[in-house]
Amino acid sequence: MTSRMIASYRLQLIPEFGFSEVAALVPYLKKLGISHLYLSPITEARAGSTHGYDVIDHNRIRSEFGGREGLENLLQTIREAGLQLIFDIVPNHSGVGPRNEAWQNVLAYGKHSPFARYFDIDWAPLEETLQGKVLLPFLGKTYGEALDDGEIRLSYEAGKFYATYFENRFALSPATYAEILATALPHYERTEVYFDLKDLQQTYASLSPQEVEKAEIVGRRLETFEEKVSWQETLDEFQGAKLHELLERQCWRLAYWKTAGYEINYRRFFDINGLAALRMEDDEVFWKSHRLLGDVVAEEGVAGVRVDHVDGLFAPQAYLTRLKELGTRQIWVEKILAPRETLPDGWPVEGTTGYEFMNDLMNVLLRGEGLKAIERIYFHFVPDADSYEDVVHDSKLLVIRSSLSSELYRLAHELNLLCKSDYHTRDFALGTLRDGVAELVAALGRYRTYLPEEAETAREVVEQAVGRARQRTPSFEPSLYDFIARVILGDVPEELRERQQAWVGRFQQYTAPVAAKGVEDTAFYRYLPLVALNEVGGEPQLSPQPVQAFHSHARFRAQRYPTALLATATHDHKRGEDTRARLIALTEMPDRWEETLRELVQIGQNYHGLHGPSRLDEYLFHQLLVALWKGSTPESLEERLTAYMQKASRESKLRTSWNNPNESYEKDLDNFVRSMLADARTGPAIESLSAKLADEGFFNSLSQVVLKFTSPGVPDIYQGCELADLSLVDPDNRRPVDYERRKQLLEHFQPLLEEPQRGAVAELIEQRDETVKFYLTARLLRLRGEYPELFASGSYRALEVCGPAAECWIAFAREQGGAAVVVAVSRFPCNWQQQQPAELQLPADLAGRRWTESLSGAQVCGTVKAEKQKCAKGAGGNGAGGNGGGGEDSAELEAGSVETIDLTALGLRWAVLTSAG
Repeated sequence: MTSRMIASYRLQLIPEFGFSEVAALVPYLKKLGISHLYLSPITEARAGSTHGYDVIDHNRIRSEFGGREGLENLLQTIREAGLQLIFDIVPNHSGVGPRNEAWQNVLAYGKHSPFARYFDIDWAPLEETLQGKVLLPFLGKTYGEALDDGEIRLSYEAGKFYATYFENRFALSPATYAEILATALPHYERTEVYFDLKDLQQTYASLSPQEVEKAEIVGRRLETFEEKVSWQETLDEFQGAKLHELLERQCWRLAYWKTAGYEINYRRFFDINGLAALRMEDDEVFWKSHRLLGDVVAEEGVAGVRVDHVDGLFAPQAYLTRLKELGTRQIWVEKILAPRETLPDGWPVEGTTGYEFMNDLMNVLLRGEGLKAIERIYFHFVPDADSYEDVVHDSKLLVIRSSLSSELYRLAHELNLLCKSDYHTRDFALGTLRDGVAELVAALGRYRTYLPEEAETAREVVEQAVGRARQRTPSFEPSLYDFIARVILGDVPEELRERQQAWVGRFQQYTAPVAAKGVEDTAFYRYLPLVALNEVGGEPQLSPQPVQAFHSHARFRAQRYPTALLATATHDHKRGEDTRARLIALTEMPDRWEETLRELVQIGQNYHGLHGPSRLDEYLFHQLLVALWKGSTPESLEERLTAYMQKASRESKLRTSWNNPNESYEKDLDNFVRSMLADARTGPAIESLSAKLADEGFFNSLSQVVLKFTSPGVPDIYQGCELADLSLVDPDNRRPVDYERRKQLLEHFQPLLEEPQRGAVAELIEQRDETVKFYLTARLLRLRGEYPELFASGSYRALEVCGPAAECWIAFAREQGGAAVVVAVSRFPCNWQQQQPAELQLPADLAGRRWTESLSGAQVCGTVKAEKQKCAKGAGGNGAGGNGGGGEDSAELEAGSVETIDLTALGLRWAVLTSAG
């Protein structure tokens, strides 16, 4: 039985921080108030991997973390502490490389390998030279150059021969071993081993490619020659043309890594050549690759798993259902939801990992009018900037036509075969179909559809995409998109249905990586008005959502996904939660941002090189500079921002890219960043705005904490974020965490946590002490522990705030049984004036109670007034109709009296009022 979830704590495991180090943190996390440890992938990955998503064996616990014994010891520690474990699983792909035995077996035996069905390989691609082969795009230069330079060599290990390229190795087909042994024979004439070696050579010569078991048995004979034959001397004879002839007979073809976008014939995780996709839709593949998981989830203390990149699976719902059949108690999915998208009803999951909540928080805390002003400033500074819609379209098409082009060609080819199978549609040419699919994918407003289960939703999404695609391509034959849409939605002759369903499955697997690479990893670096909004799952072009939307989403979560995770920082975020808290404060001071930007541009004029930076990259740098300046030194920022700006400029793919780095541009960009940080004028130019952003960001951050720990769902803390998180994108967000300091803070705050004192808390806030974030986190974790049922299954309703400062507050109630928690959180810190009154109006069924303010320990009673105040419709987002139209939440109290609480009189900018009933 899984215990009530109070909060999860995400830890990124690395070889230097494995199971024993996690176990050492358990007492601290237990005392902090965490109920669930949430670990990055724990299965065997590539040696030295710092993220663990390059899994090479799904049925082995990673040895660098301590192996199975280390995991058992950690579980014992967790059980003794009364905690639970969640860990990340990676079903969509596998890291290919020298230690992945299944992959090496496929290289050795090709489509005859018992593991061939595991990997999503097209053994009959359009490229004739790849028929029955798999392309291996791992060379750092062209194949011919690598061969001529002697970088491709042969090696031997444990009864097997390999081709090697630096740290990579590729198993040779045993059917070609005979040539190697024939080359070795002359060296051993008139020796005792000669006739045995010749007999073995003849045995290999008789092998056919499909004789897998025989080859494995013969390989054991080969091992007996290890001390009798010096293989390397023979293998070194294979160079140039001779080596090429041997390699041509393999079940694979080595290639320059840049050819992957156009010729690769195995599906990948996004466009990463070293991560080959798995066919989890195959029952045998699922059950054989989940043997270990079945054992682990049965362990006491294991609550469940987080499924990485669920959109990459051929049939997500079927996969999740099988996970449940396996015995997995709780499942969370990493899923990016588009606006107004919800998870499919048939998914047996707790919810998502919380990207949508992260963006809800930003939207409710920023000021809409200020955001519009910032957009005007951006388009003035970057006059050639495109609209977000155009940027997304162009970015997705760029990815489609470059790094993911080979997958598009496969889809177009298979669609063409379907097309030619029906005389009504055979006139569409292959090239036309390819262009049509590309435009439709670029126009799709979501990561993917979920056919066949979510047919109605898919029809709506596809029809909208068709409309957008038609608008952008008026020269295309109108019926082209109709045909593609019919195939996607299943409107095909019955005899084509099986092929159509297979095509749709691959189509759906394709749209997700296009969205990820095109939007998150391209468009988010090309459209930059307020970069806080360019976050995973974000929609930076949308008008800020009214607070009613925040309430509506929270109420839906309380009803449907009460154990969904609530994230404000992750290992994948673009900017840390406190970096974003500072940046969104710009929406309250756009004029000061514009003024400071002008000064920075003036300073930077002398540091532009012949090649850069672009106006876009300069704008991005200046915005991050003002956000990070306070609390940092130019020296500490120099390496972080130079590395970040190089990554950002490459991701945008405008002046430079990962595929084709522009050294001249990057050198000018690097010099610009370093020169700006070294210039004595920079500090004075940004000091005022940076200090103000840090101050207002401080309050935004604390409002974020209170909302996160009191909203429906389970707060998830990313490692170290109980203190300020001013990080950028990875690897900046994966720096080591100082846990000793956090342990000391927990001890320091223990008396205050047990008996909160308003004066002490107010002093911390007045001094802008960053440790107040730690205090609020720990205090609210204790509150969740005191009311586990309420926070786990309590209802949610928006409350009204009235008065001149009403718009600066968000208020709601959580209720379960007779217990209630009323939460009021301030926003817009620049405009928040303590002397401006704001009164929280309590519904009739919450009136007459005595409340305890949990953050300060103050005792609070409402004031009964003769008549209900009139609140402006939706004032502060909390007035009548302020909960998205929910009638029960906005009902009038009975005429004659109303009970209110003066929020400004409480002395803090947040109130968390509790009553046991």
